[in-house]
Amino acid sequence: MAAVTVSDKIELPGEILMLICEELGNQLELRTLFSCALSRKDLAYPALVCLYRVYNQAAVNFSENQNAYSTNKWASLWKSVIESSLGNTLFPYCLYIRALDLRNLKDLLEDQFFREGTQDKFFAGGMEHLKKAQDTPIKRKTRKNKSLLPRIDTVQILNDVGEAITSFISNSASSSGSLAALDELSGHITSDNLSIWTSRLSKLKTMTLWDGAELNENVATSIANNCYGFDDLALYSCIPKDNMDVDETLASFFFGLRSNSLRSFSSLNAGTIGPRSLLAFCHHSSSLKKLELNGLKSSAIMNLNLLQACTALESLDIVDTDKSVDLEATENDVFLEVVEWLGSCEHLFRLRIAGILNSPSILTQVCLRNSVHLRHLKVHDYPMVGNQDFHRALSHQTTLEELDLKADPEGAFRDDIDTLIESISRLPKLKDLRLLGTSDYFKSSEIIKLAHIDTLEKLCFGGYDVGDDIWHAVARLHNLKGLQIQAVTSFTSDGILAFISSLGQGNRGLELTIDAQNQLNNLSMLEQAKIRTALINKVGLEGRFVFQLYRETDEDSDELSD
Repeated sequence: MAAVTVSDKIELPGEILMLICEELGNQLELRTLFSCALSRKDLAYPALVCLYRVYNQAAVNFSENQNAYSTNKWASLWKSVIESSLGNTLFPYCLYIRALDLRNLKDLLEDQFFREGTQDKFFAGGMEHLKKAQDTPIKRKTRKNKSLLPRIDTVQILNDVGEAITSFISNSASSSGSLAALDELSGHITSDNLSIWTSRLSKLKTMTLWDGAELNENVATSIANNCYGFDDLALYSCIPKDNMDVDETLASFFFGLRSNSLRSFSSLNAGTIGPRSLLAFCHHSSSLKKLELNGLKSSAIMNLNLLQACTALESLDIVDTDKSVDLEATENDVFLEVVEWLGSCEHLFRLRIAGILNSPSILTQVCLRNSVHLRHLKVHDYPMVGNQDFHRALSHQTTLEELDLKADPEGAFRDDIDTLIESISRLPKLKDLRLLGTSDYFKSSEIIKLAHIDTLEKLCFGGYDVGDDIWHAVARLHNLKGLQIQAVTSFTSDGILAFISSLGQGNRGLELTIDAQNQLNNLSMLEQAKIRTALINKVGLEGRFVFQLYRETDEDSDELSD
């Protein structure tokens, strides 16, 4: 049998090389992929394909760690993608990318390091025609003098880049039958461009837009006719223009999509969403799994019952910014229909409600439904007083793994607190518990009771007069990974060190945060250093200790003076 020499080549099938590169891409090993592309001819294609599939994640990382070097690397990535759409590169990189994030390109074009050191190089070569200048230059201040930089027309450049890339993708598909990988589009994009660009992107699945008011029936028609996999839409805001009825315009968009095609919709500022848009969501009642409406106004809250056909929901976020509509008192029919709607969502496992005055009354009835099995529940902006029924009903949701309650504790009595703690303690699968605001009147005894929930992995609470007597109980939480204490505390260094010494393997990576230590019980820098060292030695390098003294607010001062 002949011996294998070092000079012998081991040839791997192309499919295996692609699988290797895909795994490197999944792990964001961009340097390794780049080295692979340079090392061998048969590795160049799979390595470059997988490198550019995740290029946007690298670009985001560069934008978050700005310096001259990282900005140059960031710009090089974008330049190669844009140049390829102009036919100036050996490989068509823009056919490999999965996400066209014009928000990130905008950040690059407005970056100080880019404008002062990389801009000319970026537009050199075959991209000179993309460099559009505005009339007003930018003032650049240095220690020696003041100079002027030409101000580039960012909006026009972004439009031209989007046009070039989507046009190249469309032409490639027409001429060679090749399909682009691009399935995600993000940025501040006009309605005219949206109509054109979506008609070219047959694999488009997700859009994240700055201004939802740019969506209309024409955009919906383009998506319906060309993007058969589109199902995910996120909006930052909706800005009315020229007396536009944004609610009506958005409704025409949702109705214009193929029925039951939208799976996920979220809006960070849903103030312009009203009855028409809410009703239009029902055009996707069987497909809509995730709905996030942050910043709804009273006109929408009074018509929440229009969503009652959307019973396939798995995740629902509703935030009321006005906090003025008492549905139970003034819109009782709507109140009852909202209760029935949520109770009919048998697949709902994540629910977040904030600012709705009647949220405890609604959720009391929903939590008692045997068909509802929540795993994540967040309820903010409700009074602690008068809502014992809601707190009792929580114990019926025995599937809960995450619970976040932020109530106003003003006027709460002992039985209000005891009822809440007793109910929470009966949740057998609870892993993440946050009780900020709700726990303002908690003391050590309440924390000790909560520590009997031995499934907890994260615990966050407030309160006052909390001391070392809690550590023995908290030490029994053998799976605890995060402990955030916003109560006014009087811990000692010895007490904290004793707690750390009792931690086990299940506490690997524990983050311990003490946010409001009584100033009379301050820990010295040496004591804090010892605690950090002990924590890392016990739970590993991921362990983290954060320590801050309590800072009195003006409200606290007023209460003391009274």
